[in-house]
Order: sequence, then C-alpha cells, then structure tokens
Amino acid sequence: MILRCYRPELQNLQRRISGDKPGEELQALQYQPDEEAIKAAPVHEREKHPNQEAITDTDILALKLKACIIKAADKPFAPAILIPQLQKILQENQPIAASERPAINHVIVNECEKTGTALLTEEEVNQWWER
Repeated sequence: MILRCYRPELQNLQRRISGDKPGEELQALQYQPDEEAIKAAPVHEREKHPNQEAITDTDILALKLKACIIKAADKPFAPAILIPQLQKILQENQPIAASERPAINHVIVNECEKTGTALLTEEEVNQWWER
C-alpha cells in the first residue's frame, strides 16, 4: 500500500541520492571504515571495545537460571518441578565464588517473583548451594 501511494516520491528521492546514475549503488550511504585509524589503534583496543565488559561465569549462570525460570513460566504453576531444576543448575556450577552467591540468589528470587513461577526467599535459595 505504501509503495503504491509514495512510489513517485521514493523514485524521485532515489534519483537525487544516486546522482541520476541508474543501476549504481548508493555509495554515499555505504559504510567505509577508516583503515588508518584501525591500524593505529593498539591491539587490545581492536580486540575489545573499551566500554565492553567481559562475560563472567556468574553472568552465564544467571542467564541459565533466567532461561529455566522463563521456560517454566510458560507452563502451569508447578514450583515442585521448577525448584529441582534450579537446584541442579546450581549444583553444576558449584565453583562459583561464595561472594557471587547472594547476587545469584537475588536473580532467582526476582525472576520467580516477576514470572509468578515460585515464591522463594533468598535464604531458602542460599540453602540449595549446600545440597
């Protein structure tokens, strides 16, 4: 519908941008990287953006737990099924530093609360690490 109504205007715009050279790609709109700036940048800057943080094992664990909880949210309310699944994930990731465990516990409690899959406390979840 839009193409039918605005076809003449779109064709006009394309001719103006391309400089009336039919069949030629729009060179002005294509990205051209600055090769000299890339070569001048130190190697560590080329490999990783300065604002980009490394993904940690804790981040991966949090994503696994969230995925499990979201998957359970699509099913009927069954915390008795969800809780063992979450416990299994925690047991598989036992080497996570003790300092990171409260953050992971918080993720589990918040996600379960948001999705309505289970009513848990952080203390209850903290006990799962020991089993």
